[in-house]
Amino acid sequence: MKNDKFVKGPMHIFNPIPSSDEEVLAHGNALAASGNYPVGTNACFNVGISGGCGPECFEYLRGGCSEPQEIILRLESDEEMQLHNELYPNGVKDER
Repeated sequence: MKNDKFVKGPMHIFNPIPSSDEEVLAHGNALAASGNYPVGTNACFNVGISGGCGPECFEYLRGGCSEPQEIILRLESDEEMQLHNELYPNGVKDER
């Protein structure tokens, strides 16, 4: 499936935040085609460099965030904190 959502070249800085594994691949390819980024960037890198790091990130919500402690200060409710602790039971606890 071809994904033309992500622009290659210098305009890649205006690409939207990837929201799935397929979009991460397309976004990563667009970044690599710009000549400024390596091939094979992961979901956390692609979402983070796009400004999408936070409690709504698809990678965070499936438990794959590589820096979950950075999300804690962005959590606004006890329910969000409870979900965080369920997703990342061995991680840093509430530091708010």
